Amino acid sequence: MRLPRDLRLALAPHDTYRLLMAEHVRGTWLRALERPAMLAVTLGIAVTMSSARRVPLSLVLTGIVCWSFVPIIQWLIGVIVIGRARGRPTSMPRALELLFAGHLPWSLWILAMIGLYTFTPITLDLNGQILSLLVPAVWTTTIVFAFCRTALGCSPVHARLLTAAHQTMTWVVFVVYVVLVSGIGARFLALVGA
Repeated sequence: MRLPRDLRLALAPHDTYRLLMAEHVRGTWLRALERPAMLAVTLGIAVTMSSARRVPLSLVLTGIVCWSFVPIIQWLIGVIVIGRARGRPTSMPRALELLFAGHLPWSLWILAMIGLYTFTPITLDLNGQILSLLVPAVWTTTIVFAFCRTALGCSPVHARLLTAAHQTMTWVVFVVYVVLVSGIGARFLALVGA
């Protein structure tokens, strides 16, 4: 039985990226936008379902629009990282398509967390939520490194630097989002008297 490409990529990123690069597929901007659009749809449906417990089309469309900032930011981070790989063996659109093909760990985490909170009485405390982030974070770091080495043709050192840059930008955006949405920043400012 042959595994789906995204699962193969998640389980064996170096080998799968080598196979994908050997296909010599010409990248297009439309294909570079397909996976981010699918991610926006997945997020929109999942978040709508978890909060509303029903999925009317108007609410789903609103959820998709509201959560589309996530793949847009990831897409922009991808453009920055890919742009730093001089002499890469593939075009920017194809590289973006290949980078987003490695999104399975985060997609599974999003669906698992939303499923957990929506369909079970189980809840994780803050420590449990933070610890649960480690699995997709480490998994994705491995995939991004394989992407940089194989799809971008970087040396091990340059691949580590680009992977670190990718992960740093991603986590900075995530932390800023959490601080803004949770009100932690405002509470901190009130605490210090600013």
